[in-house]
Amino acid sequence: MIRIAAAYPRHAGKKFDLDYYVNTHLPFVSRKFGPYGLKKIEVDKGVGTHTGGESPFFAIGYLYFNTLEDFHKAYAAVGAEVVADHVKYTDVQPMIQVGEVTQC
Repeated sequence: MIRIAAAYPRHAGKKFDLDYYVNTHLPFVSRKFGPYGLKKIEVDKGVGTHTGGESPFFAIGYLYFNTLEDFHKAYAAVGAEVVADHVKYTDVQPMIQVGEVTQC
């Protein structure tokens, strides 16, 4: 299983609309990427650190696909539309990681 992580770093003076992200953007992502093999979406809302400090991220979104090829097909077909929507909920440039989920 492939997991795409989009991490939105917390910076002073930057905005992140979690309500729009969860209730509008991610359903849009699901509709666009679903036909290309998107399996599920998860979100971590940044609430703190292990020492009680402020979370370094506003949020981290996770998209799951069975294969890397499925993700590449989805991104090639509709990725530009998905990326273009980000200005509606944030002015933060996300950090993207493509990973393979491993069970321990």
